[in-house]
Amino acid sequence: MSILDQPIRSQICDLSEACGRYWELRGIAQEHRNEMKLELEQHLLQAAMDGKAPETVVSFHPAAFAEAWAREMHPHAWRAGELLLSGLVYALSVISTIALAEPFLAHRASFTLTLFTAFVLGGFGAATLLLPLAGFLALRIRRRTERSMLLAAVFVLGALVARLGGMRVNWSMPLLSWNWQLTILLATLTIGLASLECWRRASHEPLSSGRLGMLWRSLLLLAGNVVMFDLLLGMSSVVVFNVCMLTGRML
Repeated sequence: MSILDQPIRSQICDLSEACGRYWELRGIAQEHRNEMKLELEQHLLQAAMDGKAPETVVSFHPAAFAEAWAREMHPHAWRAGELLLSGLVYALSVISTIALAEPFLAHRASFTLTLFTAFVLGGFGAATLLLPLAGFLALRIRRRTERSMLLAAVFVLGALVARLGGMRVNWSMPLLSWNWQLTILLATLTIGLASLECWRRASHEPLSSGRLGMLWRSLLLLAGNVVMFDLLLGMSSVVVFNVCMLTGRML
């Protein structure tokens, strides 16, 4: 492995991560995913050491390869619900923190979820799913930056085509609006679901003495991720809104 250059290592890592994310969406348990990823990485490393391309392991259709391997595991449908619960907890955490912060900063008594906020949240969610799965393109586009640029170009091109086609969007259109009482209720529900999700993860710890520490670390990690996402969302939303406005004026 030490004689392999960095692009090949990155290609193998991205391809195995893409397969792992696909297997996660497919509902395969984490312990099985880890074993499958480790076995796949070993096969890819051995092929690279022998001077062979990754296509000799995953063929020219890595997504079909990942699907065929997933079918052999016979994943249970309920395991996919665990991934849905994690996504729901994260989405509610982001929305509730925004709903708490925005009325305070804007000196208003209610929170309004606009089309632009929903669009940015949906865009980040789609990017979270698509960027890891973009590792399937490692056979053709070997660098991560190039794959990220390709996804960004597809997004921008779609927006420009819609704009040139005469599509007009009122980004400030309100979708939902609620007062601070409902915001407190939403935040309480979010804390409850987040604690339940973190407890579920901590319950998989083999040592009971380490579960409390695992639960605390999971809660802190979730809180930190939400705070960082809120800050990133606030800064990027301003940039995206200004770019959209500038593009609309140019067209």
